[in-house]
Amino acid sequence: MEFINNIDYFDQHFLIDKKVLNDFIDACELSIDDEIVEIGPGKGIITELLAKKGKHVTCIELDLNLEHFINVLKDKYKNIDVLYGNALNLYIPPCDKIISALPYSITEPFIEKLLRCEFKESILIVGKRFADNVCNKSLTKLSLLTNSFFNVERIRDIEPNCFDPAPRVMSSIIKLKPVNREELKYSFKRFIFREMFYNRERKLKNNIMEALIEFSKLHGKRLTKRESKEIIKSYNIPEITLNKQMENLSNEEYELIFETLK
Repeated sequence: MEFINNIDYFDQHFLIDKKVLNDFIDACELSIDDEIVEIGPGKGIITELLAKKGKHVTCIELDLNLEHFINVLKDKYKNIDVLYGNALNLYIPPCDKIISALPYSITEPFIEKLLRCEFKESILIVGKRFADNVCNKSLTKLSLLTNSFFNVERIRDIEPNCFDPAPRVMSSIIKLKPVNREELKYSFKRFIFREMFYNRERKLKNNIMEALIEFSKLHGKRLTKRESKEIIKSYNIPEITLNKQMENLSNEEYELIFETLK
């Protein structure tokens, strides 16, 4: 997948409130055995706390103007390494925790990136609007995508004045824990959307058909393509929608599909 490259990735807001910093680190539940990847270490305030508590920290930073701050920490702590580049395009090594205060403009491509990473938990600072949609399980593409692959927990909300410079919107700390497909055996809609997001280049009607077949296999049954097509026909989804690829569906169409599935 190619990620958007024309976003202002330097839309940086550095967390400075000590209480929120402590809450963020507490939410990470770090142990001395943790391999950590931090996306966007910035001036290293969070990085230093991670280095004190974890086994190893790999920092990924895009802004070379911040190199001095990271080098100071690398001299002080021997368990910090750094990769310079765009985290959306770089390989993220397997780890225990992925930690980041994201530029809010890249939330969607970053969630897409996480689908292809191997980790146990991701603790993120995101825009409150995204946290609201995901935690309330809103029927939008991004919320459905996130909830199909992760269990999401909101830790707390953050006021703008806790950052320097202050963003224009409220923020939230959330925790994502990957869910494997077998765990969704009794969560039909989450399973179907998960399968469809994995194969979004297909037309929707073919995508639903294959997802229904995979769900039946998970229960030790065998649903034929003909039977699957009959089920889809019973959903009464407009033909114009069924012939679209997932990427081209509107949020209204995502909601329609979610409400129709049974």
